[in-house]
Amino acid sequence: MKVHLRVFVEVENLGKAMNALTDAGITGFYVLEYKGMSPQDWKGFSIKEDPKSAISMIRDYATDAVLVCCVVEEETVDIIVESISETLKGEKYTILEVPIRRIVVNYGDQEKTERAETWFLEKEVPCFYCGENAVQRIKVDTNKAKIWCTNCGTARYYVIKGAEKGEK
Repeated sequence: MKVHLRVFVEVENLGKAMNALTDAGITGFYVLEYKGMSPQDWKGFSIKEDPKSAISMIRDYATDAVLVCCVVEEETVDIIVESISETLKGEKYTILEVPIRRIVVNYGDQEKTERAETWFLEKEVPCFYCGENAVQRIKVDTNKAKIWCTNCGTARYYVIKGAEKGEK
């Protein structure tokens, strides 16, 4: 069974959460920005019940947060949750697992294109972050790349905006 995994984090922890998800094997996700308040933050407030007052209060008092969502196999959820828990130890976060009964993907009139091969490379060079001479692991997909240091674990992400297609 597939699971829709939802990870709520404060904005300043977005990079940590995305790195934890990627390190746990997530291959894709989407992010939604929002303003949120936990029940303990809301406790004691009393506002008028008109929408403008409620929205005004949320704008003034709520925390900027992000919802990172991905679809994963049920068997991988525990590994992913463990990775997030370890990475965000001491930080505020919420994880929801929502079972998925069905997924329907419609490509419309687009032809389904063949997926390019993923490349995995390694090169020993000074790290851009810690400065130590260490192996940098590189993963290149069709439209994105990730480079991470085996010494300090810091990762960089790149989006490839375009590519030339060779002649047939």
